Amino acid sequence: MGGKIKKPKSSRRNSGSICRPAAFGWQKWQQDDSGTWSLEAEAENLAGLRPDEDDLIATPVRRMFSLAVWVPSADPSLFSDLVFTQLDLHGLAGPSKEATSFVWNRLADEGGETLLHAAVLPAHLAPQYRDDRVTAYAPSPSCMPLPEDAVSIWKEEGAWVVAVTKGKAPVHFQPLSEPHPTMAMAREVWLMLASLEAGGMLSGITGVKIFQKDSEEPFGLDEWRASGLLPVELMPLPPPQRPPDTLLYMPQAVQEAQRLRQTSARRQKIALAAAAIYFTLALILVGATVRLHWEAQSLRETLAREADTVQSVKQAKSRWEALYAAIDTSGYPLETLYQISRLLPKEGVRLTLFSANLNHLVVSGEASTLQAAQKFQEDVRDSPQLAAYDWNMENPRPLPTGNARFQINGIRRNTIPHTENSDNESPDI
Repeated sequence: MGGKIKKPKSSRRNSGSICRPAAFGWQKWQQDDSGTWSLEAEAENLAGLRPDEDDLIATPVRRMFSLAVWVPSADPSLFSDLVFTQLDLHGLAGPSKEATSFVWNRLADEGGETLLHAAVLPAHLAPQYRDDRVTAYAPSPSCMPLPEDAVSIWKEEGAWVVAVTKGKAPVHFQPLSEPHPTMAMAREVWLMLASLEAGGMLSGITGVKIFQKDSEEPFGLDEWRASGLLPVELMPLPPPQRPPDTLLYMPQAVQEAQRLRQTSARRQKIALAAAAIYFTLALILVGATVRLHWEAQSLRETLAREADTVQSVKQAKSRWEALYAAIDTSGYPLETLYQISRLLPKEGVRLTLFSANLNHLVVSGEASTLQAAQKFQEDVRDSPQLAAYDWNMENPRPLPTGNARFQINGIRRNTIPHTENSDNESPDI
């Protein structure tokens, strides 16, 4: 089946009414819980019935095309493409399968071939035969309980139409050109049946049934009977029936309207969501502003109450920080000298000066080679035990004797800056 953008749910479809064309105007039928149909409303046109979204609209025979064809396959997965190919060959298809609204029904299998019947909508179905809110449509013959293997004739919108069944399913339908069921109409129906029989599409016709609302015989029926071409019987027009889901379709114009509605609904949801987010963020911002104002006021009051305590704590912290350098053993000059001495190689490097106070030290020395002096400087800089110092190391200077003199300056981190009145220098070693 082609040309559908969504399939009506069975529960929704079975709960809605059926809007179908009548002899003059349109009818709306409703089914109760017991399955009994009742006429709910009549109007001159479809719009006058005011269809609901859950309703089903029967498309008049005059607004559809019917095609019965044998296809060389029994694989149901190929039927849709094979039907579209036949529609294209007969000039009934749109520019693509997706752009063609059609449904098909499987009628018979014989010798590896399958008889299919297709109902096709024109590319542009007139607005008076659709409602953009309704998504379930079906051919009007599928919405009637047609007799088996018979020709059924009835009026739609003032004109006669005919449907032929193979078993219970329509194998062909078309409008009739004659205004009355006369011998001319009997000849028209006979020629239609001859074409179907030639194609092996009929199982044997039991007769012709003419359906109408009242029991009065239509004009010209006596002439039909006198012709002897086809036996004819007059029957009351039956209530509708619900077609199977496989015979539901959606006109292209309704598909486009549904897409526009979905797009509009998505945009509206996005706009509402954005407005809700903006409103929520505004509330959060106002709440946060009020909370911060309250917290700031509370902090100011707390600071005012605790000002004296805070001041005394600061003073105590300053005194402890002043004592830290004195009580930290890793900063003692002898401890520092010990850690530096451990890095001296067994030979080739000697210290000539070690001067230190609580936050600054100077180490000078000589090495037998320039490389040995540089290696010792790197060992001092990379020593984990001396990581408390920031090191400033000048490049070693070669001496006339071939030795190299070096000097290392270290500043201890997190200590009170050294002042001229400080008296914590250790003697030079």
